[in-house]
Amino acid sequence: MRTVASFVYTVVLVNLSLSSPSSAQDHERRPPPTHASLDIPVKGYGLSIGNSLGVNGLRVNFRDDDLRWVNGINLTLWKARDNDDALINGLAVGIVGPQAGTINGLAVALGATEITHRMNGVSAGLLASVADGTFNGLAVGGLAAVANGNIHGLGVGGLATVTNGNVMGIGVGGLASVTDGSVVGMQVGGLAAVTNGSTTGINVGGLATVTNGNAVGIDVGGLASVANGRISGLSVGGLATVVNGRSEGILVGGMATVINGGSTGLTVGGLANVQNGPVTGMQVGGLAVVGGGNVAGLTVGGLATVAGGNLTGFTVGGLAAVAGGNIEGVTLSVGAVQSKYCVKGFTVGGYKVEADELEGLIIAAIRTRVHESMTGVSIAGYNRIHGVQRGLTIGVYNRAEELHGVQIGLLNYAGNNEGIWRWMPIVNAHLK
Repeated sequence: MRTVASFVYTVVLVNLSLSSPSSAQDHERRPPPTHASLDIPVKGYGLSIGNSLGVNGLRVNFRDDDLRWVNGINLTLWKARDNDDALINGLAVGIVGPQAGTINGLAVALGATEITHRMNGVSAGLLASVADGTFNGLAVGGLAAVANGNIHGLGVGGLATVTNGNVMGIGVGGLASVTDGSVVGMQVGGLAAVTNGSTTGINVGGLATVTNGNAVGIDVGGLASVANGRISGLSVGGLATVVNGRSEGILVGGMATVINGGSTGLTVGGLANVQNGPVTGMQVGGLAVVGGGNVAGLTVGGLATVAGGNLTGFTVGGLAAVAGGNIEGVTLSVGAVQSKYCVKGFTVGGYKVEADELEGLIIAAIRTRVHESMTGVSIAGYNRIHGVQRGLTIGVYNRAEELHGVQIGLLNYAGNNEGIWRWMPIVNAHLK
């Protein structure tokens, strides 16, 4: 999108230079301005025809050169040679385009308006509105509104609005709105809204919104919403929402949300919700929720919920809930619940529940498998405890290497019982 904006900016500058050589060549080759004019003053106000130094009233000139001031109306036909120091208070009208250092009022051109320092008011160019300094007010360009300084107010470009400073207000571009600084307010781009600084307010891009700093407020991209810093507020991407910093708020990606810095709030991915940092809040993934660190809160993965660290809170994994750390709270899956260390709380696994340690109420349709210890109640077709059982197991077959509790099932095995008491039908116990 920056390429589109740069192309538009180049077209505008080429147009502005068609009628004269470059500024350096102009100063070297042309004679000094004569300021010849026909003046018809009435008590200090009136009509000036020609290249007068300044006037209070109406000034008409073919091509301005070294204009100093106009309080009233300045009408020109061609692009000025050098009006960098001109101050126009009132109305500036040009066929090719008026040029001034500062305009307070209204500037209108069939070509492009060009302001060297500051525009306070309304600037409208059929081709473009260009300010080397700042726009304060409304800037409208048929192709582009370009400010090398700031825009305070509203900037509208048929193809693009390009601001090399900051925007405080609204920037609208038919194809793109591009800001090198920060945006406070609203930025809208038909294809993209791009900010190299931070944004505070509303950003809307037909295809994408891209913020290279932090984003605070509402960001909506038809295909994607991308923030390379932190995002706080609401971010929606038709296909994806991508945050390289931290998310604090609500993120929605039609297919995926990807957060590299962790999140606090609500995150929804149509297919996947992927986060590489710590996660707290509510996470929803149509197919999967994947957290590279700890995941805490309400987490729902259509097929799977996976945490590289601990998985804490209320967790639903369609086929699997898996954690590289502990799983704690309420965990539900029609497939497997598996932790590298401990599963604690109320846990239901349609296929299996497996961990080094199980604590609480554990229910599995097929089997539970414990590598070290089980404390509480485990109900499964097959309860396999390689270490110590403290509590109750209910299943078709229950096996514990060291039992301190009760087993209820068709067949039960307690490795620390002696003789025939190791293998018992229906009920087996070791209460020491």
